[in-house]
Amino acid sequence: MVNEETPISHPAEQVVRHHHGVQAWFIWSFGGLFYLYQFILRNSPGVMTDDLMRDFSVEACALGVLTSFYLISYSSLQIPVGIGMDKFGPTRLLRGAILLCVVGTALFAVSESFQLACLSRLLIGVGSTCAFLGSLKLATCWFPPEKLALVVGFTMLAGKIGATFGQAPLALLIDIFGWRDALLYVVVPIGLALAAGVWFFVSDEPPEGPLVPRNVTETSLNSLLTHLKEIIVDYRIWALGFYGALMYVPMLAFVDLWGIPFLMKLYDIDRATAGSVTTMFYVGVGIGSPVVAILSDYFKARKVPMAIGAILSILFNGLIIYMPNVPFSAMYGLLFAAGVVFSAQPLIFASVCQLTPVTSNGTVISFTNMIVMMLGLVTQPLVGWFLDKVWEGVMYNGVPHYTVADYRFALLSIPLSLLLALLLMPLIPETFPRSKEELD
Repeated sequence: MVNEETPISHPAEQVVRHHHGVQAWFIWSFGGLFYLYQFILRNSPGVMTDDLMRDFSVEACALGVLTSFYLISYSSLQIPVGIGMDKFGPTRLLRGAILLCVVGTALFAVSESFQLACLSRLLIGVGSTCAFLGSLKLATCWFPPEKLALVVGFTMLAGKIGATFGQAPLALLIDIFGWRDALLYVVVPIGLALAAGVWFFVSDEPPEGPLVPRNVTETSLNSLLTHLKEIIVDYRIWALGFYGALMYVPMLAFVDLWGIPFLMKLYDIDRATAGSVTTMFYVGVGIGSPVVAILSDYFKARKVPMAIGAILSILFNGLIIYMPNVPFSAMYGLLFAAGVVFSAQPLIFASVCQLTPVTSNGTVISFTNMIVMMLGLVTQPLVGWFLDKVWEGVMYNGVPHYTVADYRFALLSIPLSLLLALLLMPLIPETFPRSKEELD
């Protein structure tokens, strides 16, 4: 059964061997680089919208359908991939997943029909499902439990670096080579090199043996399904998942979609300038994730940093959206600060791993990530629905004209979501692993 005690040290899972830290980080780095790589693939359509609409003879709505195929497969396969990680280990799945991303990217680059392009994005989403899960599963295999939050932090940092590479640098490559050649002759070879690295250097466990004792029955399909049932009925994992999903709302609703038009309207600036402001959120997350993880490990606490992160997220996001007359330069700092305090959100993955046996960590990570992503799929259209509700029907050049007041009303879902995340804290246990001496 899933452990019900707050100190979540499993007696059957005591560390029996030590391994070299440098080698552990080297092994994990391939998972982290894959997570970086898939972020480039995820964000790539955003810098080639005009090219895609022209080459596939589609409009904006159809382009949205094309990009959504990635998220559909990415979200729906979380649990099956998590169970597969626990059953077969991360290495084999990572090899196939990277190659699937490479094949999908190459197919996308040569697609002449819209339908084939949709299929290729679906394949990229399937492969990308293994990136975050694989990175964290490798971490649970190679690192002691008290280091897991730090590894999660660096995984998030890798993802945000990938998100950055998938914008301006990729746009530059597209300007030089065109979008098809940039993907086919630059992005695809990088993926092949990464797949080769995983094939030759990555293994599921240290050469001196696993960190914790395991047996065959623990990784049998029946055992994993039993663990899944236990995970599904554990309110603590649901609480952590919903906390993570609600904390994710500022990124999905503001940074990824509605923040740019809001800032354009608020400051009367162009899209590129507004985009440079929202990018500061990613910079904050990239820097903040490992820092928050280090602080969490130093103070031996997971719950308190998550509560502080929720409180400060309410503060900074409230200032960003509702504070009048914020100087334009100050908005860069506010978005950066919002990204830093968001960095408490990834602690949920370390927490859920420490609530379950190591042999089912892949399953619990995937289940938690599914909660986060599925709620995220609702967030962006919900804000749009609120915008349409308060819209007065004014059109400028065939585009709906939303006022700053309209945006502020629709974006009210952000502070409300963060407040709900804070209210969930009583249901969330402290999960930092305690030694036997501390428990005594």
